[in-house]
Amino acid sequence: MTGRAADLPSAIPPHVGPDSGAALRPLRILSLTCGGYRGLFSATVLVNLCRLAGVGASLDDRFEVFAGTSIGAVMACALAVGVTPQRVLDAIDANGPTVFEPRPMNKIKQLMAGAVYDSDRLSKAISESLGVHASRPIRSVPVALVVPAVNWSTGEAEIFMSAPLGEAHASDVSLHDVCMASAAAPTFFAPYRVEGAPMLDGGLVANNPDVLALHEVLRRWPHAADRVEMLSIGTAGAGAVRLPDEADQGALAWARKLALFMIDVQEATAATQARRLLGDRYVRLNHDAAAGELAFERLDLASDAARTALMSAGQDIAQRAYVEHRAFIDRMLSGLRAN
Repeated sequence: MTGRAADLPSAIPPHVGPDSGAALRPLRILSLTCGGYRGLFSATVLVNLCRLAGVGASLDDRFEVFAGTSIGAVMACALAVGVTPQRVLDAIDANGPTVFEPRPMNKIKQLMAGAVYDSDRLSKAISESLGVHASRPIRSVPVALVVPAVNWSTGEAEIFMSAPLGEAHASDVSLHDVCMASAAAPTFFAPYRVEGAPMLDGGLVANNPDVLALHEVLRRWPHAADRVEMLSIGTAGAGAVRLPDEADQGALAWARKLALFMIDVQEATAATQARRLLGDRYVRLNHDAAAGELAFERLDLASDAARTALMSAGQDIAQRAYVEHRAFIDRMLSGLRAN
C-alpha cells in the first residue's frame, strides 16, 4: 500500500491515541451553520452551554472535528485554534453592526454596482476573531477542520480542510482567507479571490455543514462510524412554518424569497439526514421563529432589537437543551468518554 500514513483510512483520529481508550471514546463533531449576523445566536448558545456544563476553557481539545459555513466558518476556525467561545461571541457582538453597515450609495446604484457591504470591514472582523492565527494555513490546525466555499469559475464546492482529515486533502490557504471565501455571500459581499479564483459563500452549497462534515469524517475514519457524535447549532433560521396559500405567489414575491427559501430547505434537509444517520448521537439546536420576526428572517439586521432577540433566544435554547440533553452535552463539552 502506498501513501503517507496520515492519508490512510485506518489512521487514529486526532486526540484519540492507542492509550486513550480509543475503543470507548466518541469522535465528536461541532457543526456551525451559516447565517450572517444571526451567528450571534449560535455563539450565545455555545457560551451558555459551556456555562451550564461548567466548562470555561477553550474547546479545541473537546472536539475532534470542527465544521462551519460563513459566520459558522469564522466560529469554527477560531474555536479550532483555541479561541474561547466567549471571545468568539464578543467579536461577533462588537463587529456585527460595523460589518453590516451598508456602503453609502443610492438604491439604484446598489442594484447595479455590486455588494451592499464592505468586504474590508468583514476582513477586519475576521482578523480580530482569529487573532494571531489569522495568517495560519488551515493545513496546520492540529484538529480536523472543514469549511466549504463555492468556486464561481468551476461551479463546484471548494472544501478547505486541515491535515488531520488527510494530507492529500489539506489546504495551504490561511484561516483568514478561508473564512473570507466562505462568507462571501453574493449581493452582501464581493467575491473573495483565493489563488486567483473568485470564491462565494459556502452557504450556496452547505448552509448547514452537518452532512459535509459527516462525509469527510467517514471518508477519513470509516472504522469510527459507530462512535461519531455531533452537536449542530443553527442560526435561528429554517424553522418557520409557512402558510399553504403562500406557495401560490407571483414572480415578484418569489424573487424576494426564493434564495432564502432554498437555503432554508438545504439547512433543514442536512439536519434530517444527519439525524437519520446518527440517531441519538446527534443533537441539533435551533430556534423556531414565528413568521414576521425580522431578527430571525434577515441575515444582516444588526440592530439593538435584533441583538436582544438573538441573544435572548440563544440563552433560552441553551437552557432548554441542557435540561433535555444534559448527559450528551456534558459528554461533548467535558471530554468524558462514552459509556
